[in-house]
Amino acid sequence: MSERFFKPNKRKVLALNRTLGEYFRLVKWYLSLNSTSKTFLHENYYEKAKELFNFNTALIQTARDEA
Repeated sequence: MSERFFKPNKRKVLALNRTLGEYFRLVKWYLSLNSTSKTFLHENYYEKAKELFNFNTALIQTARDEA
């Protein structure tokens, strides 16, 4: 990505790094559930993921799919 379009200040970089770290923590949490079924994970763990992680629906579902 060109710096011309995206030139974050230190505060934004810290926020992005924090969010990325939390996202990876969510992916690892999904991996710890030992299931490859999106339906099973959604039906049984989506609400718990919402409680544990402060992410919107799209990021929760993306993390589940990545796991």
